[in-house]
Amino acid sequence: MNAFSFLKDGKFNNSEIMKHAHILKAYRRISLSEALKQAWFLAKKQQKEYRKVEEEKKSFKPVFNASKGNVLKAFFADKYTNYDSYWR
Repeated sequence: MNAFSFLKDGKFNNSEIMKHAHILKAYRRISLSEALKQAWFLAKKQQKEYRKVEEEKKSFKPVFNASKGNVLKAFFADKYTNYDSYWR
């Protein structure tokens, strides 16, 4: 994972992209335009990953085990078999 988070809520964080470009310029001794190209490339790559994860979250549907019959009735069936059903 990058030390720079180029996204905030799925949108580009221009401040972080510029900071990264200046660091690239200083340490790699390349022009600012080349550093910006590389920083924007990384930001767009990060956005693609973010969108992919968001799509997976939206399409995720939990799987529940199918219950057979009336589960509540089966739970209480053995406890109340000998009782009279009248409430009086």
